[in-house]
Amino acid sequence: MPLLYEIPLHLQTMIGSQQASLVGAMIKDNASGLILGHVQQASGLAPMLGQALGAVGSSGFSPLGILSVAQNEGIRRGVAELQNGMILMQNLQYGTLALSGLGLGVSIAGFAATLARLKAIEARLEAISAAVDQVTTDRREDDLKSVFAEISGDVQNVETLSHRRDPQRVAEQLQLSLARSTRKIEHYFLREAELSRRTSLPIEQLDRLWTLAAAIRLCQESSIQALFAADELEVAQRMGQFELERQIALLQVLSPDILSRLVSRGEPDPETARSLRQTALGQARALTDGIKGGVLAIAGQISIASTLREEGMTGIDYVRRIGSETNVPLVCLVPRT
Repeated sequence: MPLLYEIPLHLQTMIGSQQASLVGAMIKDNASGLILGHVQQASGLAPMLGQALGAVGSSGFSPLGILSVAQNEGIRRGVAELQNGMILMQNLQYGTLALSGLGLGVSIAGFAATLARLKAIEARLEAISAAVDQVTTDRREDDLKSVFAEISGDVQNVETLSHRRDPQRVAEQLQLSLARSTRKIEHYFLREAELSRRTSLPIEQLDRLWTLAAAIRLCQESSIQALFAADELEVAQRMGQFELERQIALLQVLSPDILSRLVSRGEPDPETARSLRQTALGQARALTDGIKGGVLAIAGQISIASTLREEGMTGIDYVRRIGSETNVPLVCLVPRT
């Protein structure tokens, strides 16, 4: 088996000396670009991370407006205190964590954690809908609630896949359903990111885009997890590439500069407008950085699927192995040379 319980010392040394870099889940040689290994979160990571980060990392999802330098510093301090290879995550940013998750391999989040994240996303959308004034006669909010109800049922069943005797048929159905939900939420995101007719923008609209982007990532994570459980690794690679391209498309419609300028135009007082623009610029950059984190996370999942195929390890065995490792935060998938 190519799965190791600790990050090999020589890889840690290479990263420490800047000979290699952690790009998403992939450990890459900086000179050749060769993938030397993959860092995969295990079941033991969540409690260790929660203990180290405290309230900063406990919610699973956070509104865009609470992001701050202090929280990023808190993450760096907390991660630095952890051992067993956690030092590799020193550059983790709170925005990426809150929107796209850790981005370290295939998601192993249980139903309770995923549902809590989903409920937080749904509650946030409801909380900001009045401020953004997006509730229209087309029942947009009701449609979103229906999509979230479907996602809730799907993620509950995704958690059962590793315990099923024959998970393939159920996993394939779940992946298709989650893919449909992803496209529905993506439609809302793109519609609300359309700025050509806007003369100004409430700052809450940035939070709404952030929250929709988080919902898209949740669906993508669960969908990829289902494909691994179905042992459809080649399909996971293909679908991962498709989702990666869709994430890049979301980035292309977002300009932090334009978003921040539109937000400031809604404020008549020049001094207040300048301050508001700086706040909006920071939030818009956090939004784009979070989506970029999703791109890297998907790239890592594609690479892991490819490595497993080459090594002859099934997707369901991989999911079961990483899910059973409750005493270690990370494992490392290293290709045989």
